Amino acid sequence: MQEQEPERGIFTDTATLFSLVWVSFQDAARLLGLEAHLVVKTLVMMVLLGVLLGLVMAGIWLSITLMVIASLYEYTGLGMMLSICAATLINVVCAAALFLTLKRLAHRLTFPQTRLAVRTLLEE
Repeated sequence: MQEQEPERGIFTDTATLFSLVWVSFQDAARLLGLEAHLVVKTLVMMVLLGVLLGLVMAGIWLSITLMVIASLYEYTGLGMMLSICAATLINVVCAAALFLTLKRLAHRLTFPQTRLAVRTLLEE
């Protein structure tokens, strides 16, 4: 009887170890799935913001072109030039805001929480 008790302890410990490994694996898989979902949403948002950034950049280009055309047409068109410069400045501010948002969102594509969880598991 006394010989069987240590064996039960080993089997119980082994079963507990495997169940803990399995639960850790399930948690890591669930976290990976959630972050993959976040990556898809982030990519869609980045593509949309990239399209908006392209439109804003096209607006900047059109504004600069309009400034050159207007200055050639009106040699002294101070009133028109100031309004075109203001529109160009607004477009530049919008482009900067979109660029900063895209840069901030790019961090999500590196799976930060999954990497942290794996690093924590490896350290333990």
